[in-house]
Amino acid sequence: MSVVKSSLKKILKLFGFDPTGFNQGLAGASIKWAVKQQGLLDLVEKLRKIAPDISNQESSEKSSFNDYCEKKRRALQAFQCSMMLKIIGICGKNKVMVVDIGDSAGTHMLYLKELTKNKYEVDTIGVNLDPRAIEKIKARGMKALLCRAEDLDLGEKEIDFFTSFQMIEHLHNPSIFFRRLANKSKGNRMLVTLPYLKRSRVGFYKIKNQDGKKYYAEEEHIFELSPEDWRLLMLHSGWRVVYEKVYYQYPKKIPIISWILSRFWRSMDFEGFWAAIIEKDTKLSDLYMDWEE
Repeated sequence: MSVVKSSLKKILKLFGFDPTGFNQGLAGASIKWAVKQQGLLDLVEKLRKIAPDISNQESSEKSSFNDYCEKKRRALQAFQCSMMLKIIGICGKNKVMVVDIGDSAGTHMLYLKELTKNKYEVDTIGVNLDPRAIEKIKARGMKALLCRAEDLDLGEKEIDFFTSFQMIEHLHNPSIFFRRLANKSKGNRMLVTLPYLKRSRVGFYKIKNQDGKKYYAEEEHIFELSPEDWRLLMLHSGWRVVYEKVYYQYPKKIPIISWILSRFWRSMDFEGFWAAIIEKDTKLSDLYMDWEE
């Protein structure tokens, strides 16, 4: 299928039509409308002032980063930051320790510190298995830990909440990750964001494309589940969803237009992203007797 799509793109370009440019133009307009509708516009502008350049956030994306990528990522980051502001308020403390699992450059923790500096004293640790990410976090003067998410063990360290943005879909075994985090950490709350899909599926896009190139974990999705299936997996693994919200990459409740854009986004990316605040609850998880621990 990817070969057919590639050939079609080449044919269209011969006739002067650039499908990539058209798709990004439509997607950019959709995001602009969605951000305004979902009340994220002011937060987007605040984030641009805090971190003007986010082109180096993902190690594998620098060369292909453009204005559309900036707009798309910044909108998602604004949604993620709105959720961080919610969970930090739930904690009810002036001093908080936050651990960002899958932190690629320290960007989200920088946002959190700046957005809350007049109200909270925030200490952070960024966790990633990629040394390139660790270097970028430390370059910002922040603490970082080189470690696989599944192997994270912070011992008796008090954690007010964990965050994980678009990381869990890259794990081979998210159940083991959640279970070990529940058992080995003193943190009782976590904020996660994941691609939003109505029907679960597996990714493995690198295998499907078969380009023969080596790749890193941040470049491949393993499981892309629906919110319903993520909730079940989390309950099985020791966590319960207490609050959830979806950010859509297109405006909602616009006759015909919303329907068209929802299908457009499904074909090229994701309709949106699902955020969940979860709390440790091992009652159901402890009933399973054969955990790999």
